[in-house]
Amino acid sequence: MVTVKTEEAAKRLGVSVRQTQRLVHDRKLDADGTDRIEHASVLHLLAARQGTHHRAWSQATAWGAVATLSAIRADWMGQTQRSRLKAELKTMTSKDLVARTRNRATIHRLRGHSSVVARIVTQVISAGSTQATLGLASATDRVDGYVNAADATRLIGSYLLEDHAEGQIILRVTTFDLEIVRLLATKDHVLAALDLAGSLDARERDAGLLALDSALARLRG
Repeated sequence: MVTVKTEEAAKRLGVSVRQTQRLVHDRKLDADGTDRIEHASVLHLLAARQGTHHRAWSQATAWGAVATLSAIRADWMGQTQRSRLKAELKTMTSKDLVARTRNRATIHRLRGHSSVVARIVTQVISAGSTQATLGLASATDRVDGYVNAADATRLIGSYLLEDHAEGQIILRVTTFDLEIVRLLATKDHVLAALDLAGSLDARERDAGLLALDSALARLRG
């Protein structure tokens, strides 16, 4: 495991040491001891921000953006909010979109025995980022899916999962309505594209960004 000092992580992220410590507290960075940060978690956060310093939207707005791009009415938002969001989306790049929607879920990167992957995949909502989609081959040795906090705690305990920035299990923990998440995960490839666009793998990231470019172009008409 490669780690960096908290001060170095802060410098890489362009934030203060105190803000970096807050990111650790909020599970957006993985710490190793009191003054070391897992380097991979810094890279993941940089990928999620896509080189921008845009403030992330709230979960409701982030999921509203996914719904809008998937041609689904975001009924949890008011008409004025929906109209403003649609207008803003029309001016955005795919990288802006990835950065603004990053708070749709808190990402837990975990490591577990290879045998548990097939069991966990049936208990999460997968958007398709590890399946054969967007020109990519399926990845049966990994799982990436959305859950609520209670299910995340249960899965971590039941399968003895350990925090690991390069682990093969990704649980995206959200407080949003999971039935809506399930609908958005199956309606279009927008959610899968967002998940892939935050990957450190260049092929996955490029495939995700390209799909988001297409979704934004469709919205502009």
